[in-house]
This record gives sequence, structure tokens and C-alpha cells, in this order.
Amino acid sequence: MEDNAAIRIWSEKMQQEKGDSLTKGYMSELWNFTCISVT
Repeated sequence: MEDNAAIRIWSEKMQQEKGDSLTKGYMSELWNFTCISVT
């Protein structure tokens, strides 16, 4: 649980620093991973 919380806080911090571009890139990677897993 502690690791997940740390990752979530780090992700939020990175999102604030990098902006939407990082979020979009992460979402695209996550989407690709999901598509591969489902197929």
C-alpha cells in the first residue's frame, strides 16, 4: 500500500511538472498495453 501511495504521489507531481503531454503519453501506453492484453 505504501508503495502504491508513493507512486501515486510521484505520478501527480510529475504530471504537474511535465503537463498534459506526459499524461497523454502515459495514457497511450496504457491503452496499448490494455489492447494487447485483451487480444
